Amino acid sequence: MKDNGLAWVVGASRGIGYACAAALAREGYNIAISGRDEVKLKEAADSLSASGVDALSVLCDISIEEQVKIANKKIATHFGRTPDVLINSAGISPWSTFSETSVEEFDLTIATNTRGMFLTSRQVLRDMYAKSSGTIVQILSIAAIKAYKNGAAYVASKFAALGFTNALREEARAHGVRVIAVFPGATETEIWDEDMRAKNHDRMMQPEDIAEAIVSAMKLPNRALVEEIILRPILGDI
Repeated sequence: MKDNGLAWVVGASRGIGYACAAALAREGYNIAISGRDEVKLKEAADSLSASGVDALSVLCDISIEEQVKIANKKIATHFGRTPDVLINSAGISPWSTFSETSVEEFDLTIATNTRGMFLTSRQVLRDMYAKSSGTIVQILSIAAIKAYKNGAAYVASKFAALGFTNALREEARAHGVRVIAVFPGATETEIWDEDMRAKNHDRMMQPEDIAEAIVSAMKLPNRALVEEIILRPILGDI
């Protein structure tokens, strides 16, 4: 299988993250995946390895800077190179009224969904600049451009992550590094409870749909950059 590079997919034990890892594996990338569930990460890495790529799982809470540094070092040591692609797909999604949202819940959501993207991007960017190439994909949400009631913490984290992503892109483009913001609408993952998934199955996209769009954008010549990918179910938002 052709070696197209190394991709680090954050939050890849399931859902959109795993779909992205699998899609990049089919494109010939070796894969490093990280997350907080060691058992599910190992299962995901084993599944990816079965496709013939070198797949490494690394336990990492991206809200903690030291863990992100250690994860990046483990990846570089294992593969003998630094990531050519970073896909940030980790996140949490609390939904409650503003009055019921605790300070602790708000802080944790910002730490994971926004600060986590900052920390992982910061780790890979210096080496990408040195190579004058690389791709960072920030999987945000429609909630980064459209506010929803009962989502104060989640929406705030995604709006902030979009602002960070846009600022990063303007710096990175001068170094040959592409930064892509992805805004998936309703996608059938465990972010939704079982009842919602069963009720709205025909109104939801699948994780593979998001992964396919990302891979297509990455295949463009380096002179071109898809800055944003907005994906919604054909029948509209739920």
